[in-house]
Amino acid sequence: METIRPLKFGTLSLPDRESRLVCRSILVDMLGEATIVADEGDLTGVTGLFWKYVSLSLATVYFPRTMLRLDTSGLGDAGIVILRAMDGPLVVRHRRKKVESARAGVIFLPADASSEITLPEGGRFDCAHLPAYALASRRDLLKPIMMQPLAAECLPLQLLTNYAGYLLRQEYQCEEHAGMMVTHFYDLLPVLAQDVGNVGPRETPQSRMASIKMRIEQNLANGSFSITDVAEAERITPRAIQKFFSREGTTFSRYVLGRRLSLAKGLILTEGDVTSISQIAYNVGFNDLSYFNRTFRNRYGVRPSDLRRLAAAA
Repeated sequence: METIRPLKFGTLSLPDRESRLVCRSILVDMLGEATIVADEGDLTGVTGLFWKYVSLSLATVYFPRTMLRLDTSGLGDAGIVILRAMDGPLVVRHRRKKVESARAGVIFLPADASSEITLPEGGRFDCAHLPAYALASRRDLLKPIMMQPLAAECLPLQLLTNYAGYLLRQEYQCEEHAGMMVTHFYDLLPVLAQDVGNVGPRETPQSRMASIKMRIEQNLANGSFSITDVAEAERITPRAIQKFFSREGTTFSRYVLGRRLSLAKGLILTEGDVTSISQIAYNVGFNDLSYFNRTFRNRYGVRPSDLRRLAAAA
């Protein structure tokens, strides 16, 4: 089975010239040709991680703690770039518009034109590239959040960045696992747009489904949350909701169960022994630990506790 692994690049001793070459090779497929200007003129010791899948590219670069500017040419691809600075603010100038986000905030940027990206305090820089073909019908839904500063406290944004962080940190993923995580990553985009962009539900199947999924994401921790709650909030019938899920080849209950199990799996893999299995189960909406263990094993072929041991050993 094919495995996908993140690339770890750079060392603390990598000189300035080699550091610039590495950064260019990593960022060129995400931002286009990039010229990096450092306030102190030196990028010695740059390190980072890079992960690439057919429909998603991710990178984290640890720059020196000095003011940096990236002048990028953009790509021919009309996709989207997601940017985040973790050690200070982020300033982006794109097509005569200037946007600034606070530390750990996020900016969604069109990938098809040149930009000036400034990290006033340098440090960790996160970047994701979403190619145009992978966005498909989601593109219009994302318009309200393009070139807008998104606060790190936003829950859908936290879920999105947690998925990206998991893919970058794990040494290996099988093709099926990576594909599943990327699918969930893209499923969260309209949820994020509706939550942050304050977009009211539109009377189309796609946008209505995005609204339903947003409500599910917001209530995964509520073990008593039901299809009736969604129907009342959306002012439609439970039967209409089931029809939406039927078009996607599933049911409301199977979808909610799958989201809870997927979220639990991510927490088990990323939190180590910080949180107990039972607490994780409760945090994602399971009121019965035996039921959680059984459904988790049926879906992933391994018990939650065994998965945690395997992750720790890896």
